[in-house]
Order: sequence, then structure tokens, then C-alpha cells
Amino acid sequence: MTIALPAILDTPAAAPLRQTLRDAIGTGRPIQLDASGVERIGQACLQVLAAAEVAAEEAGQPFHITGASPVFADMATLAALDTLLAA
Repeated sequence: MTIALPAILDTPAAAPLRQTLRDAIGTGRPIQLDASGVERIGQACLQVLAAAEVAAEEAGQPFHITGASPVFADMATLAALDTLLAA
């Protein structure tokens, strides 16, 4: 299952992102997130992504973020969540 992340991942986007990822984790299928179009991302969405990575791992589902935009990569590194980039 490939999910394209929205361009703007600010605090208001955190709850919908969380629900999307919860639904994806419930399917049991591998999850691939396309981060190539991310133009802005905040701490709340980074935390949602980190929690989803852990939940997917616990559920035995592959979880990968591909095509991280420079903004996504920079913010993940700044927040010490660069493990998301290696997922």
C-alpha cells in the first residue's frame, strides 16, 4: 500500500495522518509512504510517523518512507528522527 504524504504536514494535519496510518496498519499489508511532495512538516506529524513506524513493526508490517523531500529529510534529522529516513 503506497500513501502519498500531503505537501503540508502541520499540526492540523496530524490527526488525519494518524487516522490514515492507523487504517493502513490495520490492513496487515506493507506500508510505503511517499514523502517526495512534502513542503512543510512539523513536530506533531513527525511524532505521528515515528509512532506509526513502531506500531507497524509491532504488527509485523514493513514500513518504509521513500523519496523524502529535502524539507522532510532536514526536519526528520533536526528532530533526531532520521531513523524514519532509513525505514
